[in-house]
Amino acid sequence: MQDIPARAAEARRRPRPVPLSKIHAEALWRPRPPVGYDDDGYPFEDQTLSESTAHDDVLNYFRNAAFALLADRPDAMVQQNLLILFEEGNRAAAVEPDVTIALGAGRHPRNSYKLWVEGQPPDLVVEGLSEKTWRRDVDIKPALYRDLGVHEYWQVDPLGRLRDPLTGYRLRRGVYERVAPARPGVYRSDVLDAEISYDRIEMAIVDLRTGERIPPLHDVLRQRDDALRQRREERKAHEAALARIAELEARLKR
Repeated sequence: MQDIPARAAEARRRPRPVPLSKIHAEALWRPRPPVGYDDDGYPFEDQTLSESTAHDDVLNYFRNAAFALLADRPDAMVQQNLLILFEEGNRAAAVEPDVTIALGAGRHPRNSYKLWVEGQPPDLVVEGLSEKTWRRDVDIKPALYRDLGVHEYWQVDPLGRLRDPLTGYRLRRGVYERVAPARPGVYRSDVLDAEISYDRIEMAIVDLRTGERIPPLHDVLRQRDDALRQRREERKAHEAALARIAELEARLKR
């Protein structure tokens, strides 16, 4: 039987797997100081600036629509600009998608998404192309998301750099396959159970359970305000009618 020191020496001689942070070094998060760190010394925030109004608008809609679609799943996490850390002990092994969705991860507060803590990769990530980083989003980051095991990867292009404004990839047998359109310009997300379309002006996400489009937040707020205004007007009309009835009854008693 081989003694323990010999086995240890043999183990040291075996080639170790190359960590993903070295394979995908170009895809890693590049923080802009000042950087915030959690109690374990891992980064979770930096001085990130807004890319553009079109970039922010479409990603805000995607995030809010995903919240609406997953409202009945309290275990589903939907976050924007959440740092994913994927190698314990390596603070540089980080990537920051624009939107991250993880089913079963829970909605408890977190500074970052640590794979060794969460125990699962995100199910869906979205990158909105920007002038500074669009080549990394298109050419470099997909391989990292693939190797992390992210089931769906979506690229949203408000810039017009790509032929299609919206491109999706789905993981099958360890390979990203491009999501074929369900019909021209419309793509299905298995994670959200929804259809997504985008024409560089407006995005539409349709709940396949109801066939209804998830409205933008500003439309929801306007509808709420209209409903509240209508209820106030109806209440005033009702109160005026009651007052008129009371007045008529008082006249009849004279």
